[in-house]
Amino acid sequence: MRKIVFILLSVVAAYCADFERSNWHTQLFFQVEPYAPLQFEGKGQYLNDPIDTKVTTVPLSLGYLFNPLFTPLFKADVPFTLWLGGEISTFQFGDIASDDDFEASGTRSGKGQTLSFMSMNPAGLAGFAFNIAGNLDIRVLGGFGIQYFRFSNEQNGNTSTYTATEQTMYVSGALEYKLFEIFEDTDLKIGINVRKEFKKLENIRASTDYAVDQDDLSSIPGAYSGVVFSKIESSIPVRIALELSLDFGRESRRDRKVRFALHDRDGQLRSNSDVKDTVTDWDCMAIERDYRFFLDNGELPDVSEKYTKAQFSDVLESYLAYCHPEDLATKEKLYNALDSNKVSLKEYQVYQEDSRYDQVMASNDVEMMEMYLQYYPDSPHRTEVEAKVKVLGDYQVFKKAQIENSFKSYLEYLNNFPNGSFREEAEEGIFRLVQEGNRVKDYEIYLRRFPEGKYVSDAKRALHELKRTTGASISSTGDEFGTTEEVAPQPEQPVKKTKAPKKSKKSKK
Repeated sequence: MRKIVFILLSVVAAYCADFERSNWHTQLFFQVEPYAPLQFEGKGQYLNDPIDTKVTTVPLSLGYLFNPLFTPLFKADVPFTLWLGGEISTFQFGDIASDDDFEASGTRSGKGQTLSFMSMNPAGLAGFAFNIAGNLDIRVLGGFGIQYFRFSNEQNGNTSTYTATEQTMYVSGALEYKLFEIFEDTDLKIGINVRKEFKKLENIRASTDYAVDQDDLSSIPGAYSGVVFSKIESSIPVRIALELSLDFGRESRRDRKVRFALHDRDGQLRSNSDVKDTVTDWDCMAIERDYRFFLDNGELPDVSEKYTKAQFSDVLESYLAYCHPEDLATKEKLYNALDSNKVSLKEYQVYQEDSRYDQVMASNDVEMMEMYLQYYPDSPHRTEVEAKVKVLGDYQVFKKAQIENSFKSYLEYLNNFPNGSFREEAEEGIFRLVQEGNRVKDYEIYLRRFPEGKYVSDAKRALHELKRTTGASISSTGDEFGTTEEVAPQPEQPVKKTKAPKKSKKSKK
């Protein structure tokens, strides 16, 4: 249950966070040591000479760091980052000795034997990074972990292994330089890392002892049975590695100062506005598209031919107050452009409301008009917009009924708009369908539903003629158009239909 709650909280925190403005910061680094001689000193159970050999390897390290102070809140204005994390460091392997180098006592050794090793150091990390200047950072970490060794003794094609572990403590320092930004908020860095270990590796066993069976002296022990290394250490006092890293969310001291200064100006723009915040994400995208608020080759595009400087500044002030440019460089350029032509945000928003009123009224789009009423609930144009929404809604429903051209669609329109502008056209559509069907039942329903209708006289004549010519004995059920009816047998003879009513010339706009 605790794991589920933790995962949910993490997801919520990530969703709510504004990564550009929070102290979200992580780093993934890879290190390689070009030169790392490792000294092995020890002795074996049956070796004539002790082991004292140097093995040169190319150790590899991989680590991950994150800032434990992650929060959706605004970044703290400090020039350093606290780090927690882990790494698998000094992954290395090599041959320590072979029987060409050492000979076992007496005749107990065999040929074709090799003692090799593989080691790595998983450890937890804690420390900090400090931004010295610009793209140059220094990072200091302390590590505590376990040095893991796996020794292999190969003898005539057979391999026996032995593992040993020992606690380790070390400190490392890295000088890092940002090369370039490969993705948004993701920097590629190169650096030099130095590492000093404090806990010595002593009395490390590499193989088990061989117990001689006095009753069976035919078995021959391995040359490297019972090997114990009294000391394993690096031949150089400080290990040096080259590092490549991906830094996510890094920010230089200059960028941080600029961002804080511009953040204060954002607040001033909003606090000086007497108009309700009506700039939404929809507005921000449209403004950025139309006014091209982005950098092109390091500069803002020239839109002076399309917009005046005053109009450009009007829109820009609102954009900076309520929208967020993609990067700090863009925002800094936009504020520089704003400083050259300062205007009031209130003036822009009043102009914006009037301009949008003209746009939505000319569009004849109900959705846009309803959006306008939502954005400007206290608009002086509210009555005119609501009236046009009503008319357009009436027309769109009738247009849909006209396209469908059925009893149901016309009746739905009349039920929804009993006093609609297209009531006569709906009645005309219904009577046309009645005539096309030429059924007694439909004429009777029409006369009941439209007792004062435009086509009552035509309906009565048609009904009388239909009953006379067919001599029908009617037994009908239901009150809707198109229902079934039972009719007595009738001779086949032509039925005279009334002329269809002329189509109304009333405008459908």
